[in-house]
Amino acid sequence: MSRQVELNASQSLNTDSSQPIYKQLAYALEEMICKDCQPGDYLPSENDLAIRFHVNRHTIRRAMDDLVAAGFVLRKQGKGAMVINNQIEYTLSQGKFTATLDKLRKTSLSEIIKSDVIPCTSKVANYLGIDEGQPVVVVETLRFVDEQPMSLITHFLNPRYVEGIENLYQSGSLHQCIEDHYGLSLVRTSALISAVMPTHDDAFYLKSSLTKPLLKVTSFIGLKSEPNTLVEVSVSR
Repeated sequence: MSRQVELNASQSLNTDSSQPIYKQLAYALEEMICKDCQPGDYLPSENDLAIRFHVNRHTIRRAMDDLVAAGFVLRKQGKGAMVINNQIEYTLSQGKFTATLDKLRKTSLSEIIKSDVIPCTSKVANYLGIDEGQPVVVVETLRFVDEQPMSLITHFLNPRYVEGIENLYQSGSLHQCIEDHYGLSLVRTSALISAVMPTHDDAFYLKSSLTKPLLKVTSFIGLKSEPNTLVEVSVSR
Protein backbone atom coordinates (compact mmCIF):
# COMPACT_ATOMS: atom_id res chain seq x y z
CA MET A 1 0.00 0.00 0.00
CA SER A 2 1.29 3.45 -0.90
CA ARG A 3 2.13 5.86 1.92
CA GLN A 4 3.56 9.33 2.20
CA VAL A 5 6.84 9.11 4.06
CA GLU A 6 8.23 11.41 6.72
CA LEU A 7 11.79 12.11 5.67
CA ASN A 8 14.52 12.98 8.14
CA ALA A 9 15.54 16.53 7.22
CA SER A 10 18.40 16.82 9.70
CA GLN A 11 21.05 16.94 6.97
CA SER A 12 21.98 20.57 6.33
CA LEU A 13 22.86 22.22 3.03
CA ASN A 14 26.12 24.12 2.67
CA THR A 15 25.60 27.51 1.01
CA ASP A 16 29.39 28.06 0.88
CA SER A 17 30.03 24.91 -1.13
CA SER A 18 30.99 25.04 -4.80
CA GLN A 19 28.36 22.37 -5.40
CA PRO A 20 24.96 23.85 -6.34
CA ILE A 21 22.30 23.71 -3.62
CA TYR A 22 19.93 21.67 -5.78
CA LYS A 23 22.65 19.03 -6.28
CA GLN A 24 23.27 18.85 -2.53
CA LEU A 25 19.54 18.52 -2.01
CA ALA A 26 19.26 15.75 -4.61
CA TYR A 27 22.02 13.77 -2.88
CA ALA A 28 20.39 14.32 0.55
CA LEU A 29 17.01 13.12 -0.74
CA GLU A 30 18.61 10.15 -2.50
CA GLU A 31 20.27 9.08 0.77
CA MET A 32 17.01 9.39 2.69
CA ILE A 33 15.05 7.52 0.00
CA CYS A 34 17.48 4.60 0.21
CA LYS A 35 17.27 4.59 3.99
CA ASP A 36 13.60 5.31 4.73
CA CYS A 37 11.50 4.50 1.67
CA GLN A 38 9.94 1.55 -0.11
CA PRO A 39 8.81 1.43 -3.77
CA GLY A 40 5.36 2.95 -3.98
CA ASP A 41 5.91 5.49 -1.18
CA TYR A 42 5.29 9.14 -1.99
CA LEU A 43 7.69 11.91 -0.99
CA PRO A 44 6.37 14.99 0.80
CA SER A 45 5.10 17.76 -1.47
CA GLU A 46 7.52 20.22 -3.05
CA ASN A 47 6.13 22.91 -0.76
CA ASP A 48 6.78 20.78 2.37
CA LEU A 49 10.31 19.97 1.21
CA ALA A 50 10.99 23.66 0.50
CA ILE A 51 9.97 24.52 4.07
CA ARG A 52 12.02 21.71 5.60
CA PHE A 53 15.20 22.57 3.71
CA HIS A 54 14.70 26.36 3.72
CA VAL A 55 14.95 26.66 -0.07
CA ASN A 56 12.58 27.85 -2.79
CA ARG A 57 10.37 25.49 -4.80
CA HIS A 58 12.43 26.02 -7.96
CA THR A 59 15.43 24.50 -6.16
CA ILE A 60 13.29 21.58 -5.00
CA ARG A 61 12.03 21.06 -8.55
CA ARG A 62 15.58 20.95 -9.98
CA ALA A 63 16.59 18.41 -7.33
CA MET A 64 13.52 16.30 -8.14
CA ASP A 65 14.39 16.47 -11.86
CA ASP A 66 17.74 14.87 -11.00
CA LEU A 67 16.05 12.13 -8.97
CA VAL A 68 13.63 11.39 -11.81
CA ALA A 69 16.48 11.22 -14.34
CA ALA A 70 18.47 8.92 -12.02
CA GLY A 71 15.50 6.55 -11.67
CA PHE A 72 14.74 7.09 -7.98
CA VAL A 73 11.29 8.66 -8.31
CA LEU A 74 8.44 8.98 -10.80
CA ARG A 75 6.15 12.01 -10.94
CA LYS A 76 2.46 11.07 -10.82
CA GLN A 77 -0.03 13.77 -11.79
CA GLY A 78 -2.06 14.89 -8.79
CA LYS A 79 -0.15 12.67 -6.35
CA GLY A 80 3.44 13.86 -6.32
CA ALA A 81 6.74 11.99 -6.53
CA MET A 82 6.59 8.21 -6.09
CA VAL A 83 9.62 6.18 -5.05
CA ILE A 84 10.20 3.51 -7.70
CA ASN A 85 11.52 0.01 -7.86
CA ASN A 86 15.01 -1.43 -7.61
CA GLN A 87 15.83 -4.12 -10.15
CA ILE A 88 14.99 -7.72 -9.31
CA GLU A 89 17.20 -10.40 -10.89
CA TYR A 90 15.28 -13.18 -12.60
CA THR A 91 16.73 -16.05 -14.61
CA LEU A 92 15.08 -16.55 -18.00
CA SER A 93 14.12 -20.17 -18.56
CA GLN A 94 11.66 -22.36 -20.41
CA GLY A 95 9.93 -23.17 -17.15
CA LYS A 96 6.87 -21.48 -15.72
CA PHE A 97 7.22 -18.11 -14.02
CA THR A 98 6.09 -19.31 -10.57
CA ALA A 99 8.16 -22.51 -10.75
CA THR A 100 11.30 -20.53 -11.56
CA LEU A 101 10.63 -18.18 -8.65
CA ASP A 102 10.09 -21.13 -6.32
CA LYS A 103 13.60 -22.32 -7.18
CA LEU A 104 14.89 -18.84 -6.33
CA ARG A 105 12.94 -18.96 -3.03
CA LYS A 106 10.92 -15.92 -3.95
CA THR A 107 7.19 -15.40 -3.45
CA SER A 108 4.92 -14.32 -6.29
CA LEU A 109 1.35 -13.22 -6.86
CA SER A 110 -0.71 -11.67 -9.64
CA GLU A 111 -3.15 -8.75 -9.64
CA ILE A 112 -5.70 -8.24 -12.41
CA ILE A 113 -5.50 -4.70 -13.80
CA LYS A 114 -8.24 -5.11 -16.38
CA SER A 115 -10.26 -7.80 -18.14
CA ASP A 116 -12.39 -6.97 -21.18
CA VAL A 117 -13.45 -7.86 -24.72
CA ILE A 118 -12.37 -5.41 -27.43
CA PRO A 119 -12.15 -5.30 -31.26
CA CYS A 120 -8.98 -7.03 -32.44
CA THR A 121 -6.20 -5.03 -34.08
CA SER A 122 -4.77 -6.21 -37.39
CA LYS A 123 -1.46 -7.31 -35.84
CA VAL A 124 -3.02 -9.42 -33.08
CA ALA A 125 -5.66 -10.73 -35.50
CA ASN A 126 -2.91 -11.94 -37.83
CA TYR A 127 -1.20 -13.77 -34.96
CA LEU A 128 -4.39 -15.42 -33.69
CA GLY A 129 -5.78 -16.25 -37.13
CA ILE A 130 -8.95 -14.20 -36.76
CA ASP A 131 -10.32 -11.20 -38.65
CA GLU A 132 -9.42 -7.63 -37.74
CA GLY A 133 -12.18 -6.05 -35.67
CA GLN A 134 -13.49 -9.36 -34.34
CA PRO A 135 -13.78 -9.64 -30.54
CA VAL A 136 -10.63 -10.56 -28.62
CA VAL A 137 -10.30 -11.00 -24.87
CA VAL A 138 -7.74 -8.72 -23.21
CA VAL A 139 -6.55 -9.53 -19.70
CA GLU A 140 -3.86 -7.36 -18.13
CA THR A 141 -2.07 -8.66 -15.04
CA LEU A 142 0.60 -7.23 -12.76
CA ARG A 143 2.96 -9.80 -11.25
CA PHE A 144 4.74 -9.22 -7.95
CA VAL A 145 7.93 -10.86 -6.70
CA ASP A 146 8.54 -10.63 -2.95
CA GLU A 147 5.72 -8.04 -2.88
CA GLN A 148 7.45 -5.81 -5.46
CA PRO A 149 6.01 -5.33 -8.99
CA MET A 150 8.10 -7.09 -11.63
CA SER A 151 6.10 -7.76 -14.75
CA LEU A 152 3.10 -6.15 -16.47
CA ILE A 153 1.50 -8.58 -18.93
CA THR A 154 -1.17 -8.00 -21.56
CA HIS A 155 -2.82 -11.27 -22.64
CA PHE A 156 -4.74 -11.37 -25.94
CA LEU A 157 -6.95 -14.48 -26.02
CA ASN A 158 -9.00 -15.98 -28.84
CA PRO A 159 -12.56 -16.14 -27.41
CA ARG A 160 -13.28 -19.16 -29.62
CA TYR A 161 -11.36 -21.29 -27.12
CA VAL A 162 -11.98 -19.45 -23.85
CA GLU A 163 -15.42 -17.87 -24.14
CA GLY A 164 -16.28 -15.90 -20.99
CA ILE A 165 -12.76 -16.03 -19.51
CA GLU A 166 -12.88 -12.25 -18.93
CA ASN A 167 -15.52 -12.86 -16.24
CA LEU A 168 -14.30 -16.25 -15.02
CA TYR A 169 -10.66 -15.44 -14.27
CA GLN A 170 -10.34 -13.85 -10.83
CA SER A 171 -6.84 -14.57 -9.49
CA GLY A 172 -3.82 -16.87 -9.63
CA SER A 173 -2.47 -18.44 -12.81
CA LEU A 174 -4.42 -17.56 -15.95
CA HIS A 175 -3.26 -20.73 -17.71
CA GLN A 176 -4.26 -22.87 -14.73
CA CYS A 177 -7.69 -21.24 -14.81
CA ILE A 178 -7.98 -22.09 -18.53
CA GLU A 179 -6.91 -25.67 -17.92
CA ASP A 180 -9.32 -26.12 -15.00
CA HIS A 181 -12.38 -24.61 -16.68
CA TYR A 182 -11.85 -25.32 -20.40
CA GLY A 183 -9.71 -28.47 -20.27
CA LEU A 184 -7.03 -26.85 -22.41
CA SER A 185 -3.34 -27.36 -21.69
CA LEU A 186 -1.29 -24.50 -23.13
CA VAL A 187 2.39 -24.22 -24.05
CA ARG A 188 4.58 -21.36 -25.24
CA THR A 189 5.64 -22.18 -28.78
CA SER A 190 7.93 -19.19 -29.41
CA ALA A 191 8.83 -15.74 -28.11
CA LEU A 192 10.24 -12.45 -29.37
CA ILE A 193 12.47 -10.41 -27.05
CA SER A 194 13.23 -6.72 -27.40
CA ALA A 195 13.80 -3.58 -25.33
CA VAL A 196 11.25 -0.75 -25.19
CA MET A 197 10.92 2.54 -23.37
CA PRO A 198 8.08 2.39 -20.83
CA THR A 199 4.83 4.24 -21.21
CA HIS A 200 3.72 6.29 -18.22
CA ASP A 201 1.29 3.52 -17.24
CA ASP A 202 4.07 0.93 -17.47
CA ALA A 203 6.29 3.04 -15.21
CA PHE A 204 3.47 3.67 -12.74
CA TYR A 205 2.45 0.04 -12.32
CA LEU A 206 6.02 -1.30 -12.30
CA LYS A 207 7.29 1.60 -10.16
CA SER A 208 10.11 2.01 -12.63
CA SER A 209 11.85 4.92 -14.31
CA LEU A 210 10.56 6.49 -17.52
CA THR A 211 14.17 6.85 -18.65
CA LYS A 212 15.20 3.19 -18.37
CA PRO A 213 14.15 0.62 -20.99
CA LEU A 214 12.09 -2.43 -20.15
CA LEU A 215 12.55 -5.96 -21.42
CA LYS A 216 9.61 -6.77 -23.69
CA VAL A 217 8.72 -10.42 -24.33
CA THR A 218 6.02 -11.28 -26.86
CA SER A 219 4.97 -14.90 -26.30
CA PHE A 220 2.93 -17.11 -28.59
CA ILE A 221 0.84 -19.65 -26.69
CA GLY A 222 -0.69 -22.67 -28.38
CA LEU A 223 -2.48 -25.87 -27.47
CA LYS A 224 -0.13 -28.50 -26.09
CA SER A 225 -1.82 -31.08 -28.32
CA GLU A 226 -1.72 -28.75 -31.37
CA PRO A 227 1.11 -26.21 -30.91
CA ASN A 228 0.33 -24.49 -34.21
CA THR A 229 -3.15 -23.59 -32.95
CA LEU A 230 -2.58 -20.30 -31.11
CA VAL A 231 -4.90 -19.50 -28.24
CA GLU A 232 -3.04 -16.49 -26.84
CA VAL A 233 -0.48 -13.83 -27.63
CA SER A 234 0.93 -12.12 -24.53
CA VAL A 235 3.11 -9.03 -24.25
CA SER A 236 5.19 -8.85 -21.07
CA ARG A 237 7.08 -5.77 -19.88
